[in-house]
Amino acid sequence: MQGGRIRDSPSGRTAKTLILVGLILQALLVLVAFGVGFLLLIVFVGLLFLIAAVFGLIWLLLIYIFSYRPTSDGDYEGARTPTIVFAVLSLLTLSLIPGILYLIAYVKLGDAIGEVRSFQANMPGAPGSVSNPYLSSQAAQNSSRVQVCLKCGSVRQGAAAFCPHCGTAWPP
Repeated sequence: MQGGRIRDSPSGRTAKTLILVGLILQALLVLVAFGVGFLLLIVFVGLLFLIAAVFGLIWLLLIYIFSYRPTSDGDYEGARTPTIVFAVLSLLTLSLIPGILYLIAYVKLGDAIGEVRSFQANMPGAPGSVSNPYLSSQAAQNSSRVQVCLKCGSVRQGAAAFCPHCGTAWPP
């Protein structure tokens, strides 16, 4: 958990991958636009391709800032609205495959939000907590009192004094 966010929910990882693949596909389209623009630079049409490619670069930057980065940081709610906006705009500009990937990522972000809420409700010490779906069965058997790193959300296994993922000292 980082700043109240759980990182690496299964749906969150899927959404992150889908957004990244969409970004890569759109980057390829931008490269093609630059290439065609440079080839046709002699004709006025080439200038139009170059202008479209510059707008494509700006578009990629916006997707990275408002959709991919928040998803990577575990801010699934913050990434959800921009992702649907990018999906619709991508579909309207005939970037069909990236648009479809962003639509699926939007759905997976909704799933990730549900997973995080379920995780937080089932954390040890949470009111009415039953069992934690993110714990391995071995970790659950090895410890009657399970600890979760407050910085990265990792589960404490064994008697380690520090989190193996982020190095934060475990609470007493």
